[in-house]
Amino acid sequence: MALSEDQRALLGLLLAGDTYERVADVLGTSADEVRRRAHEAADALEGENDTQISSRAVSERLNALEGAPAQESAVAAEPSQEEPRRTLLWIVAGGAALVVLVVLLVVGLGGDGEDEGGTTTAAGGQEEAVPVRLSPVGDSRASGGLTIIRIADQPAVDLDIRGLTPSGNGETYVLWFVGSGGRSLPVAFQAVGEDGRIAGQTPIPTAAASLLPSFETADLTLAQRREAVAAVEQAAQSGTLPQPVGVTVLRGPLR
Repeated sequence: MALSEDQRALLGLLLAGDTYERVADVLGTSADEVRRRAHEAADALEGENDTQISSRAVSERLNALEGAPAQESAVAAEPSQEEPRRTLLWIVAGGAALVVLVVLLVVGLGGDGEDEGGTTTAAGGQEEAVPVRLSPVGDSRASGGLTIIRIADQPAVDLDIRGLTPSGNGETYVLWFVGSGGRSLPVAFQAVGEDGRIAGQTPIPTAAASLLPSFETADLTLAQRREAVAAVEQAAQSGTLPQPVGVTVLRGPLR
């Protein structure tokens, strides 16, 4: 069975240096579930003549994550140096793995997606922080801001927003980091209750870290969840980042 796009994204992130635990934090699931799906993807990769992901590299990476020593290759020839370079470009510059990961974040890894990949509370060890003040747009009465933080080597966003209109059935608030041409990284998807608040920390995929300097503003929009998912899926198919969707309620400069 051929690899699915979400399986490619998962293996790509692990090859780029993410761990089961980091991916689990981003997707709001358990490390054991990520491990299970990674091994399923590795099994699907076996026997394929895949030009983007090396079966041997995946096997060695999973062995490393399991704490096992890397296996010696039975092939005498040295591995091509071009192959890992192509993989890295596909993960970071191409953007396909990144936006597919966001699809996983929206719909939930094997779940029903009702929690919308909400914010979490991260452990200690915070090393640096960049505050971003958000201002209301249009007739919005919301206020607050976010802080871009780095915990060890994991980037994250700490949100503290108040005064939001509760999201309706099928709606979600989406935090976008917007760059040139409107190409954007959806950072967080969150339903909002009667308290009108979004608070907590959301990890940013390590594969997206190198893209952060290219984004200029942070936009919080209220969107139909299906519309947000469709925008990200369409971007994944074209190997780029999506345009923001929904009505902007807060905006602030990232630099």
